[in-house]
Amino acid sequence: MRKGARAVWQDLVLSFALVIAVALSLPAVAEAAKNNPPKDDGPPMRFVVVRSAAPGCEPFCPEWISAEGAITQATPAAFKKFLKKLGDKRLPVIVTSPGGRVEAALELGRILRARKFDIGVGLTRFVECAPEQKGCKLDPPRKGIYQGALYSAGAYCASACSMMFAGGVRRHVGQWAYMGVHQVTSYVTQQKITYRETYRIVKGKKKTVSRKVVGRKTVGSYTTTKMGKAFRSKMLAYLQEMGVKEAMYEVGQSTPAAEMRQLAPVEMLNMNLITSLDATDVLVSIENCRIATPAANCILAPGQKLASDSYPKPLVPKEPGMWLAVVRSVGACEPDCPEWISAEGQVDEAAPQRLETLLKELGDIKLPLVISSSEGDPIAAMLMGRVVRANGLDVAVGRTFFAGCQPNGKGCTGWQGDGRPYLGIAGSGGAECGESCLLVLSAGKTRLIGEGVPAGWGPSPALDAPIRNHYLVQMGVGPKVGDAAPGFGKLDEVALALLREGYLTTRSGSVQLLIDSGLCRTSPRPVNCRAMH
Repeated sequence: MRKGARAVWQDLVLSFALVIAVALSLPAVAEAAKNNPPKDDGPPMRFVVVRSAAPGCEPFCPEWISAEGAITQATPAAFKKFLKKLGDKRLPVIVTSPGGRVEAALELGRILRARKFDIGVGLTRFVECAPEQKGCKLDPPRKGIYQGALYSAGAYCASACSMMFAGGVRRHVGQWAYMGVHQVTSYVTQQKITYRETYRIVKGKKKTVSRKVVGRKTVGSYTTTKMGKAFRSKMLAYLQEMGVKEAMYEVGQSTPAAEMRQLAPVEMLNMNLITSLDATDVLVSIENCRIATPAANCILAPGQKLASDSYPKPLVPKEPGMWLAVVRSVGACEPDCPEWISAEGQVDEAAPQRLETLLKELGDIKLPLVISSSEGDPIAAMLMGRVVRANGLDVAVGRTFFAGCQPNGKGCTGWQGDGRPYLGIAGSGGAECGESCLLVLSAGKTRLIGEGVPAGWGPSPALDAPIRNHYLVQMGVGPKVGDAAPGFGKLDEVALALLREGYLTTRSGSVQLLIDSGLCRTSPRPVNCRAMH
């Protein structure tokens, strides 16, 4: 202490009351009693992963997160813990809740938005056993995943749940589900907190040395629906962050806390609380797993293996010639869809080498060749046919129609870039098969050409009849087959019958017999069916 200064040490006990306000939302049927805490909202919200038990969805079924129960202070922490186990899966949340703590609901909404989760109001009916059921034990291969079905009837999202709901990316409430809002009720507790403060006075000024709480006593409490400016601003900022209009807040605050206002579907759409009028079912429908690009929540069954997503690049010549590409059926077939090699254009000298290169990259995978060509080099066509025969490929005359650009299109890189298959469908419409095409077709293990396809050797075949007939005999085709379609024209039933009699085709039918999207659900399963992400 500096000489001449006077220091005074004194202990002083100060008592004063602090008001601590905790805002929470009451359930639909609860009314807060004055000077008493709000009633219990029921069991706290629990989270489990559910896999659709809908018939016919395996092995590629939609999954979702079932979130049912009241929102408590501990719910956000429980959800974060659950998400750590979930990993990178992006599953929709199917919720039913009476509401609960507003602050916790806001935190849950932000978690949903950060993870880009969709949300829908619904109830999960469990198959076999439910999470709350005593003695419910799942087989280890299930890895904690329950089986169930979604129901909208009886589902509800009330009070603070609506704030959690706002955090979803896509948000759905069906006409049979319930969305309710009302005033936020704050439960205010008044406490008298006693401190022991030690301070010193130097040069007449007070300087605190330490402060310690020595007593805490509740002196009163009450409930109120009056919202302070700070909390109101916080609520409105959250709704703006989630893209929901202020109208949702105004409707809620105009409804007494002891009541509940059910929001109509169109009303929710106008305030951006829901993103469409579709029911929650759209988030977990098995049809989402049967489209060209399956939904993120479509999960392959445990133990199932997926095919590699590496596909050969399309082989497209710089000069006019035949291009080849692996194509995957676009239709209700995922994750197991038929694939084929599309070969279109003039059969040029390098076409046999291109086909051989593509087959080497495919390895043991045997895909049918779907060809359409009106002209070309017949010698190259016979060489290409020998490649087809050596690899035991099926051949069908057909035209491939691509989802997006086709391989020889300018700047076309296929579906989702290189390394993925092109997507498309194939049919007889638009296909044609001249002399060179017929020579390639005759080498197939299975050989198909549909009615109405323009085909034939042409009025003046480029290949001499003896050479052509010698090749056809080697391929197991009758030498008189040329007489079945001497000129180039559309094949009718008579012409097709002659082709079958001459063994140019092995059976009646068109390219659909090899590439139809429903083939992979038949038994025996065709070899050109492949499962993929």
